[in-house]
Amino acid sequence: MTLPTTASEARIHTILDAMLDCVIAIDACGLIQSANAATERLLGYPREQLIGRNVSMLMPEPHASAHDGYLNHYLNTGEARIIGIGREVLARHADGTTIPVELSVTEMRDGERREFVGILRDISARKQAETRQKRLQTLLAQIVDGSPVPAFVINDRHLVTHWNRACQEITGKTADEIVGTDGHRHIFYATGRPTMADLIVDGATTEQLRAHYRDKRLTRSPFIADAYEAEDYFPAFGDNGCWLYFTAAPLTGGNGRVIGAIETLQDVSDRRRAEEALVRHQSELEELVKKRTGQLAEAQRQLMQSEKLASIGQLAAGVAHEINNPIGFVHSNMGSLEHYFSRLLQVLEHFEGHRELIAGTGEAGRNWVAEVEALKAEADFEFLKEDIPALLAESREGTERVRRIVQDLKDFSRVDSEQRWERTDLCAGLDSTLNIVLNEIKYKADVVKEYGTIPPVECIASQINQVFMNLMVNAAQAMPEGRRGTITLRCGSAGNEAWVEVTDNGAGMSEETRKKIFDPFFTTKPVGKGTGLGLSLSYGIVEKHSGRIEVDSALGIGTTFRVVLPITHARCCA
Repeated sequence: MTLPTTASEARIHTILDAMLDCVIAIDACGLIQSANAATERLLGYPREQLIGRNVSMLMPEPHASAHDGYLNHYLNTGEARIIGIGREVLARHADGTTIPVELSVTEMRDGERREFVGILRDISARKQAETRQKRLQTLLAQIVDGSPVPAFVINDRHLVTHWNRACQEITGKTADEIVGTDGHRHIFYATGRPTMADLIVDGATTEQLRAHYRDKRLTRSPFIADAYEAEDYFPAFGDNGCWLYFTAAPLTGGNGRVIGAIETLQDVSDRRRAEEALVRHQSELEELVKKRTGQLAEAQRQLMQSEKLASIGQLAAGVAHEINNPIGFVHSNMGSLEHYFSRLLQVLEHFEGHRELIAGTGEAGRNWVAEVEALKAEADFEFLKEDIPALLAESREGTERVRRIVQDLKDFSRVDSEQRWERTDLCAGLDSTLNIVLNEIKYKADVVKEYGTIPPVECIASQINQVFMNLMVNAAQAMPEGRRGTITLRCGSAGNEAWVEVTDNGAGMSEETRKKIFDPFFTTKPVGKGTGLGLSLSYGIVEKHSGRIEVDSALGIGTTFRVVLPITHARCCA
């Protein structure tokens, strides 16, 4: 600026130099009269070079003429007023570059004298920000419009700013119809309820979002902060409606304020149909498994029954022998009874033939009495009176023994489908089973019973008895040839469990054999001596009863099988 001549002018010049904006004084001819310090800082010209030069030097070509015309228009009008405020122009820097500025021009009059004051404000930062914003907008538009994923963008007033081609394809609405409106709501929801992008612009909480997307697989995005994902069915899209998976994320400005939201869509109808088909297939598979399980259970039942029949077949000869013994002495006793009875008949017939002599008291009567006494003595009548009841009692015992054997055999071979869960005395089951297999055992081992007190155990009695039978027969067959062994039967209880042990002092097993004994068809017996299914079926029966079989064995010492069962089966407590 020109040098101040008064204190007042000096103060004004100081104030002008302190300003951040450029202040240039121009006369009516467009010549620069003065400039403040900011002009030098912004444009790079020393102030001494500016004084007296035309203001057009500060305007780059081809804009200089335009600016000249702009200034001359107002210089020649003679109007005393503010010529222009905030006009965006380019100013020329001393190095030849241009700077975007905001120009304001004010006319000043002093009588006939006219001057103009131009104020230039540097807007480079703002223009750069605007340029960046435009670039970002252009980039966003290119990304959204060029993406094969359906997407749309709304601003903070819920107006659609972008609606790409993929979104047009899936919704049937073009960008020309939607951009600049809030009609996207009615496209997705007939009621016009907000989309997820709208809710995010409104700052909805997770709970508020869940209110709109209950049971729609709503989750927070694992990749984008404050973004959400969900799935929903839209019946208006496509021929038969479609399932869309959508993600909405906020768009923020430089200050972190939400200025909009972007929502992307993905047609997952094929996946949902595949899932539904998978669910149907799974249901069908479960039904098939249930059916097959039933068939396997039936096959297992038949296999178990076959194993029983095989076991009974092996024991049939022994059982027949056991039945034959009591039947034999019953038959013999019945022969003796027949002979005794015939002799008694002789006495009775003689008595019947001389009945009239009973009334007589003479010699004839006495002779008859003597004859009767002689016959009684001959028949050993007093012995018969004592022996006949004994024979009958023995016969009753024999027939009762036959009855028990037959009943035990009948109970043991009963078909599983007729059996039911019931409270059972395991000790009685051991005795009943022992009665069946006694002929298999008695020639090889002595049986020792060490029974404790057991409460009734809930089980399928015939199945548990089959387990006992398999263990007893195996114990007998474990005895080495030529040596009589001992089989010990024990039972007891602890807590909610009852246990039964079958111990033998036979050959025992190696660790390798012990690991395989419950495998189907594994057997150490000679061909024809076993099916290899006894212990496998026994294991399955005990497992079905929620119990377990424990084995302790050593070569040359013997084996102990311990069957542990819950006293109350869980099936009844469910």
